[in-house]
Amino acid sequence: MQNFTLDKNIDLYLIDRGKPLMTLSGTLDDDGCRFIQERFNFVDVSGVTISANIKKISKDCWELTGTLVAQVIQACVATGQPVKEKLDITLEERYVLQNEQEGHIAEIDVNAANVEVLETNILQVGELIAQTIGVEADSFPKRKNTPEVHVFGGDNKDEHPFAKLSSLKK
Repeated sequence: MQNFTLDKNIDLYLIDRGKPLMTLSGTLDDDGCRFIQERFNFVDVSGVTISANIKKISKDCWELTGTLVAQVIQACVATGQPVKEKLDITLEERYVLQNEQEGHIAEIDVNAANVEVLETNILQVGELIAQTIGVEADSFPKRKNTPEVHVFGGDNKDEHPFAKLSSLKK
């Protein structure tokens, strides 16, 4: 499996309908992992591998299917201790090239989930990987067996995020 960087791009016009699929397979290099770590304020990101196929499914529309695997370490929201998470993500994305001449795309619902409208014919693989990891990683990482009191504050019921607002109501 080859190593690749976050600046890897694919010209989607090179993929023809009815032709063999384009295969995207490799492991993200250390600089790419470090960039994702800093972008999303993770403690560590490693072992990022992608295995996917891209095929053209209609005029100016491509489908990417495959898997993305990554090891992410974040700080526990309650204790600050490291929380490991293995991401094993199934990729099912459609990319539609916005065509200025047509004005709209009749065949594909661009508002559907997993459909991204592209301004150019270049698929930025690094951005695909970064966004997927950023969205799929736990947004509220918490170590197992952490008491709820650590997450939501002490015993004082007036110390909650809306305590100041409730005082305005009085």
